[in-house]
Amino acid sequence: MKVSSQVNPVVDVSQILEQDELINSEVIAIEVSNLNLFYAEKQALNSITLDIPEKKVTAFIGPSGCGKSTLLRCFNRMNDLVDDVRIDGKILIEKENIFARGTDVTDLRRRVGMVFQKPNPFPKTIYENVAYGLRLQGINKRRTLDEMVEWALKGAALWDEVKDRLHESALGLSGGQQQRLVIARAIAVQPQVLLLDEP
Repeated sequence: MKVSSQVNPVVDVSQILEQDELINSEVIAIEVSNLNLFYAEKQALNSITLDIPEKKVTAFIGPSGCGKSTLLRCFNRMNDLVDDVRIDGKILIEKENIFARGTDVTDLRRRVGMVFQKPNPFPKTIYENVAYGLRLQGINKRRTLDEMVEWALKGAALWDEVKDRLHESALGLSGGQQQRLVIARAIAVQPQVLLLDEP
């Protein structure tokens, strides 16, 4: 029996160019340009330049202590809370320089949510942990809160485990459940960007 296969040596260059154009036409959510960060005299980030596309998962991979968490904290200016930090360079989120004078840092942190490595639920009920950010945004209608809390808990794969315990303390949840709760709290306000620091 003879088996033959045909290989078409002709490559359609137009298809390759179209794919390349699609990749290059992605909307950029975050633009980092020549970013440097110092803790006192110690440089933690050195000339970081990168574009992060919108609606994509982007992972920073590297050894412990190489600056991954420091870079993440730059995106919502959490490093502002650290003494002796000096930052130069630019970070644009939707073309807006987050380091510009007059930037509303509270609004920035609402738009750029963050979940930390160690879960940090508030000493409140499960329901109030998720509703907290919504209330800060002025959402107080009970039905709307109920729907959004349920949506966020389902999105974090926690709803089925806690739907009958919403008014119990979040501190009584297991570590894994607490981490999913803080993810639910973060997504409830529907941030433009969600930063996950090894959750």
